[in-house]
Amino acid sequence: MYTNRKRNTSAFTFMVWASFIGAFFAMFVGIYTLEEALSVKGYYAVCALFLTMSSFVLQKVVRDNLEDGYGSRKRNTSAFTFMAWSSFSLALIGMFIGIINLEQPLSVKGYYAVTALFLTMSSFVLQKTVRDNNEDEALHVVDTAEEL
Repeated sequence: MYTNRKRNTSAFTFMVWASFIGAFFAMFVGIYTLEEALSVKGYYAVCALFLTMSSFVLQKVVRDNLEDGYGSRKRNTSAFTFMAWSSFSLALIGMFIGIINLEQPLSVKGYYAVTALFLTMSSFVLQKTVRDNNEDEALHVVDTAEEL
């Protein structure tokens, strides 16, 4: 039976959202202020968006695959799992190839590398937290209905 114990506190959920928004904002402020051609800024913006979205998808796929039982129907096909890993890998590699080839001081390259990693990690944690909270709420609704 569900014990009304949530996996994430409201404070933790707030911090996860604040971290994600901060990482996303930091990345795009950095891109906006980068002293490069618009095409270079566009490259970094697309890489950042690709990295963010592929992080969300990869976290979902990994968790789905771990939760699926061996005897049950899998939620994700092998092809979709491969696509999730491939797109995440390509996004991460693309971002870091761009950072390595950026003609800026090491401090600027370091800023982009750290924000890319921060954005990636905050995307993973945000997706997990939102899913946990959604599942906890669904369990709470079922538990409340059973008590009536």
